Amino acid sequence: MDELAAKHVLLDFELITLIALAVGVVFYALLRRVRREQPSLEPVDYDIFDLFLMFFPAVLFLINPIVEVVAATSGIAPPAEKPRHDISSVLVNIGYFAFVGIMTCGILEWIRNRRVVDLFGLRTLRFPKIVVLSLLGGVAAFLICAWAVGEFSTSYLEGIFGELEVQEPVKMFQQSRSLAHLSLSVVMACVAAPVVEEFLFRGYMYGTLRRLTNPVFSAVIIGGLFAVVHGNLPALLPLWVFSLLLSFAYEMTRCLWVPVGMHIFFNAANIALMLMPEAAE
Repeated sequence: MDELAAKHVLLDFELITLIALAVGVVFYALLRRVRREQPSLEPVDYDIFDLFLMFFPAVLFLINPIVEVVAATSGIAPPAEKPRHDISSVLVNIGYFAFVGIMTCGILEWIRNRRVVDLFGLRTLRFPKIVVLSLLGGVAAFLICAWAVGEFSTSYLEGIFGELEVQEPVKMFQQSRSLAHLSLSVVMACVAAPVVEEFLFRGYMYGTLRRLTNPVFSAVIIGGLFAVVHGNLPALLPLWVFSLLLSFAYEMTRCLWVPVGMHIFFNAANIALMLMPEAAE
């Protein structure tokens, strides 16, 4: 089995997760009707319209597994001609994240008339407490996901598929040839990606699905989508567990800055490991 087979597994996993999401929403809707539950008393009551709107920015990430399979099977990007990452490609990625972030906030603010600051609890905790909780959660997540789960996942899957490609962000750091390139890659990995991904997956998508179903189901489904859009099979299980921990942190604190901080720490710790002399050899 090879890299193409791994890409097909990721695509199949994404489709199964989306089907489970649809089935779950229908099941919980029917359950509420049977129980004749009263409307939510929370300040913001999400509806089925949010379920459709949240996929407008999300599809820009969810389309990646489909594109990679199509490109690989059609011979558009042969393995011998893999493009190198340069400053322009990093800037394109940062712009991509910025566009998704603006779209996510724009849908909430302009279409749904909801204040993102209040909706995501951005003023719920003071800055020192956010930093402390982010560091504690980030260290725990790194130890659990990057070491314990990550080592098991990589060794197990490479035993089945053989040696697999690393994630695209990792390639960007490996191919950095200048301080400017490295600095922009750090900005993308430690600022753009954590903020935008948490606003979309944790804030909007988890928040919407949580109110239409329940927290556990929502965390599992959004975790699956969060993991698969990173496009790397060995990282699928570690990122799924990481997403579950981020959702738990958001659920406990009701402040989105905590999972954002944990995400920043997690990415920064991985970058630090990659830049260590032993890892570069």
